[in-house]
Formats: sequence, structure tokens, C-alpha cells
Amino acid sequence: MIEYAIRGRWGWMVLGIVLLAAAYPLSTRLETEQSIASLFGDDDPTLVQYQNLKHWFGKDDVLVLMYHDPDLATDQGIDRSRILTEKIREIEGVTATLSPWVLNDAAESISSVKLPFGIGGQSTPNATPRLMRRKDPVGKRLSDIFSGYTHSSDYTHAAVVTMIDDQQAAQTVDRLKQVAAWWGEQPAVSGVSLVGEPLLVDEAFALVRRDGARLAMTTVALLSLVLMVVLFDLRLVMLLAVVIGWSVVMTKATMFVAGISLSLIASILTAIVTVVSVTAVLHVGVRYHSRRGRGFCKLESMSEVMQRMAAPIFWTCATDAAGFAALWFSQILPVRQFGLMVALSAANVFLGFLLFAPACLMLPGEGFSQRIGPYRDRLTRSLRRFCVRLASGFVRRPALTVACAAIAMIVAVAVVTRSETETSFLRNFRDDSTIVIDYGSVEQNLGGAGVWDLVIDVPSPLSNSFLNDVMQLEKQLLEELGGPAGLSKAISIADATEVLGRTGAGKWMPAPLRIAAMRTRLPSFIGALISEPSATTPDRVKLRIMLRSGEGLSAATKRNLIAGVQRIATERVAAWDAAAANSQISEPVTVTGYYVIMTRLVDQLVADQWRCFAASAILIWLLMWLATGSLRLATAALVPNLLPAFLVLAAVSSLGGRINMGAAMIAAVSVGLSIDGSVHLLSAYLRRRKRGRDVVSASVSAAGSIGAPVMLATVALVVGFSVLSTSEFIPTATFGTLVAWTLVIGTLVNLSVLPALIVTLDSDRSRHRQ
Repeated sequence: MIEYAIRGRWGWMVLGIVLLAAAYPLSTRLETEQSIASLFGDDDPTLVQYQNLKHWFGKDDVLVLMYHDPDLATDQGIDRSRILTEKIREIEGVTATLSPWVLNDAAESISSVKLPFGIGGQSTPNATPRLMRRKDPVGKRLSDIFSGYTHSSDYTHAAVVTMIDDQQAAQTVDRLKQVAAWWGEQPAVSGVSLVGEPLLVDEAFALVRRDGARLAMTTVALLSLVLMVVLFDLRLVMLLAVVIGWSVVMTKATMFVAGISLSLIASILTAIVTVVSVTAVLHVGVRYHSRRGRGFCKLESMSEVMQRMAAPIFWTCATDAAGFAALWFSQILPVRQFGLMVALSAANVFLGFLLFAPACLMLPGEGFSQRIGPYRDRLTRSLRRFCVRLASGFVRRPALTVACAAIAMIVAVAVVTRSETETSFLRNFRDDSTIVIDYGSVEQNLGGAGVWDLVIDVPSPLSNSFLNDVMQLEKQLLEELGGPAGLSKAISIADATEVLGRTGAGKWMPAPLRIAAMRTRLPSFIGALISEPSATTPDRVKLRIMLRSGEGLSAATKRNLIAGVQRIATERVAAWDAAAANSQISEPVTVTGYYVIMTRLVDQLVADQWRCFAASAILIWLLMWLATGSLRLATAALVPNLLPAFLVLAAVSSLGGRINMGAAMIAAVSVGLSIDGSVHLLSAYLRRRKRGRDVVSASVSAAGSIGAPVMLATVALVVGFSVLSTSEFIPTATFGTLVAWTLVIGTLVNLSVLPALIVTLDSDRSRHRQ
């Protein structure tokens, strides 16, 4: 293969350029899926429950625009609420609004309801808006129900609850941000805050896209600088850029043809491709200039380097592909797609190397590179001596080294298994970010900002007695699960109809008539609380209880809260079914919503990481066995590459951190990131063994030979990924920081523990042969 690549190098380069030109238009048409639903597979139970919620009650997302208005309980305050509500209603994509103005109008309308012969409907003139009248039964009840949603209990803060079409979420959120900025400039109001899960997701995607682009530019620029400083060879810089660009474009084009969309984590593709590419280019560059320094011509040097480095580069790309392909075992759809995407890009790196490396190395432009040859050789010799001393120190005590590594692994695993996960999506942002400040303000003035739902299957038509049973369920939920670390609110159709029952006319109405009357006054709100009967089950409907709780609760508290709601509702529904003679048994209760989805998403990521980690380790171990022909060497290569992942995760847990989405990706990804050095070291070791050198000298010499390119690549990559540590999106910052530490630890372990493991395991085989 290498002979063909060298012989036809100019033709292969032209072919690569033609393929790049053909694939580029396709790669630009690849779209990004920007929704929470895209994080799950189509048949995932969590997603199915959430989609059912949308099917039953409308495909709308909810945002809240809150502001401070000390005169809310006046006609002027209600008028300001009207102005803002009407402004928001003009936005394309807004399907419904709920505000103090809307509720005040509903209170006036409900209070004026009359039965035949003039029963009910009396009203007493009053200057205070009806919603804020303490002695008005309708206004007081509406105020109590929606306190914490549309206004604060002391009437100093108002909010417009906005329902938006989830198909236009990104555009609508942008326009709502503009309205919020405009409203903050108006007189008599202050402290404007915009919150809601669609805003969190929109902000997260924007930050991840920005961080991905910044990481790609930084890593490529830094690696190019390293190549120039160390080797001062523009041809190698061009080779690195071409291989990276070709691999990314071909990967994206293939994804587009296959119908796969980019997801939240796909923005780091270029950086991962850079990790795979840089070690290969640096190894080739260092060896190529070493050969040229010995007096070999360009063709001889290029041919020898290509022949020698083709196998380790191939196995590096293969093990990287296997490591990331193991992410296919995840239950999270974007994680599976990301693993497939990076595995494909690793294969493209090797193809790009074959297509472009021979031609790039034969281009003119070595003059200055040869003049700085002595300085370059001095640097590589210094790094080689350092690596030889490092490996020698550990090889002299192989048993102690292996024992210490084993103890470190056991301790790290024990610490990681007790770590806590971060399920609050809000905590993915820094404390000083605008969105966290806004959520804090809403939680302080309106109560818990975490919105989720309980859906139960109920008989249709509803009766007043059954609605009373639903209110008893709400009461039990709040009594058993309420409090600062629990539920703060529960609202259902039972509360809405109970308001109408407080009027002179409404108390005589049956439940269906009450629901119909409330639907005319609050159509969007009532439609979001009870579904229409379906054609298949005309005698059953879905009833929704809207729940509120703190967004920043701990993972364990959230899980217990969700499980508690599920338990209490299931017991209540079972009791209702038992009490109803010859009644159809209700379907299981559903607890869903953004709050539940994000809790289960991170839990699933953490559970998946160990499954993917195991799959990654097994696949790489098998490939290393195939590459080296030795089960012992394959085991020796794998063990030190498992250690960095556990060490960095144990450090996160020990320092009081929680495993968030960024940390949850490290375990499976880290093996693919750190295996490169092991592949090159084993390749160099086997070459020396074939020449007759003993195990100790071969392992130490191999560490010295690969040390310079591996350490140089690590320095550049660590600086590149460390750029992410400043990200406003904490999972990205965590991922960048942990990748940087994984690369550092992986490099040191490969240059120290791996030679000791080789001596321990391969010496036994050598003695047995003797």
C-alpha cells in the first residue's frame, strides 16, 4: 500500500483534492439538531413520555418573563401587564400568554356569570383590580392558584407566562430576548428576567457551537506553531491542515448522505480529529528530519519514514476509531452518533495521510529547516534523554511500579463509584452568567423555577366529586413532598373549575359545564390541563397536574421527588379504580417534562459511560492483540490507558465536584485519546526486539524514540483543550479541563508505567522461551 502511495503520490494528491471539492458542498448542508428531544433515541421511554405529553396537551414550550413592579396591584400596574402581554403576543411563534392582566380579565368575566332568572353575577364597584382583592372569592382564589406563576404573593413582581411553538423555539426565544431588553428600558419597571427550558437549551447550544469553533482554531493554530518552532517545516504544517480539513469535510459529507444530523456534542469534531492527526504528523516529521540530518535524500527519507510509520499510524487510527465507536453502546442518540462520527473521521485521517503525506514531503522548501537542524536536533535529543531517564527509573522497579498503578486504579474506581451526578441543567452555566442570575431572581420571587408534569388517565366526562379527589391528590403531594427541597406548587383543572364554583352561579354548575365556561375565559391554560377524548377511547381523557420545584436541587433529591410523585399518584389512581365499580382500569401515571428529562439524561449518560468504557477497552484490547500478536503486550498497552480516566474522575469527585455531562463523556473517550502513545511505543519496542535487543533496553529505548513527538503533541493539545476551561457552559469547561489532564497523565503513564508493564509481562515470556 505504501509503495503504491509513494509511486503515485501526485495522482493520489489530485484525487484527494477532487474528493475534497466534491464533498465540501455536501458537508456545508449538514444541519444541527437543536432540541432536547434530539438527545434521545426515538424509542427511549423518557422521550416517548415527553412526546405523549406534547400530543395530549399541545406542542408548546413555556418561558417566563418576570419583572419588578411595586404598583402591580393598581390599575396602572395591570395596564403595564397588558402592554407587555400584547407586545409578546405579536411575536411569531407565540401561541398563548398568561399574565396578571389576563387573569384579572378572567376574574371579572367569571364574576359576571349569570344563570337564568338573574341568579349570580352581582358585582360591587372597587378601585382595586379584582385579581388583588383579598375579600373577592374569585379574584382571591385565582390569585392564590397563580401566585408563583404570573405574580408574586406580595404583588411586587409580575410575569408573562409565554407558550411558544416548539418548532420555532430558537427564533421565538431570540425575539423574546429583544422584548425583555426593551421592557427593561421602560419606566416604572425593573429587574427583568427571562427564564425557561427552551432558553437554557438555546443558550447551551450557542455556547457549545462557539466553544467548538474556538477549540478547533486554537488547537490547529497551536499545533501549527509547535511544528514550526520544533521542525520549522511548512510542508508539515500544510500536511496537518490538509489531513484535518479533509477528514472533517469527508466525515460531515458522509453524515449528510447518511441522513445524520449534528448534535450538541458534535461541535468538538475538529478538535478530536486534530488529536488523532497531530501525533502521526509529528512522528513522521521528527523521523523524516532525523533521516535528512544523516544525509539521506528526500525520496529515501520519505520512503523509509512512510514504510516504518504506516503500521503504527494505521493501528493508532484503528484503535481511536474503536474507542469512539464504543460510544454506540450508549442509550443517548447524539452520543452514539458522535462515536460513529469520530470513528469515521479516524479512518479518514489514515486515508488522508496516505493521499497527501508522500506528496507533501516531496515538495520544495527545506532550506531554512536544514539551517536550524542543529537546534532542532538538540531539542529532540533533550526530550529523548528525559524520556529515557523517566522510563529507566520505572523499569528498574517494575514490580513496585505495577503494584502502585494497581493500587491507584483500585482507589480511583472506589472513589468514582461513589460520585454524585449533576442533574440540574441550570448548573451547567457559571454562577455569574445572566441566565443563572435570572433564574435565581425568579426562584426567589416566584418560587421554584423547575416545571414538570404529572399526567393521569381519568374517566370522561368528569364529575365534581372526581375533581375534589384530584384536589385531594394535589394536597397529599404538597403535604408529603412540599417544602424548600420539594414541591412548591401543584395546579390542575380541578383548581380552575373550583374558582368558578365560588361564584353564585358557578356553584350550581356540573363539572363539564364549569370546564367549558373556564375554557372560554382561559382557553390556552385549560387546553394545557385536560386533553380531548380520543376516537379510540372516547370515555377517557388525560388530566395534567403542573408541578413546581427548585431547579437547583441535588441529584438525589430530584430522584426521590420524582419517585415520590410517581408513587403517590399511582396509589391514588389505583384506589380510584378500585372504588369505581365496573370501571376501565386507568393507564399508568406519567411523570415527565424538561425537569424529569434532564434528570434522567445525566443519569443515563453516567450509566452509559461505564458500558461504553468497557466496550471501548475490549475493542482496543482486541485490536492491540491483533497489532502486536501478543496477548501480554495488548494487556500491557491497555492497563495504563484505563488509569487516566479513573484518576481524573476520582479527582473531580474528591474535590467536591459532581459528574456532569462533560465529565460523563471522559471515561469512554479517554482511552481513544491516550492510546496513541502506547501504539507507537509498542511498535518501536517490537522493532527493537526483532533486532535482538533485550526486553529492558528495548522498552527504554522505545520510550526515548517516541518521547519527543508525543510530548510535543501533548503540550500543544493540553494548551488547546485548556482554552475550553474558560467556557461559560460548565460541561464544556469540564470536558476541556479533564481532557487536558487525561492527555498529561496518559503521556506520563505511557512513558513510565507502560515500559515497566512490558518488562514485567514480556520478560516472563522471554524466560519461558529460553
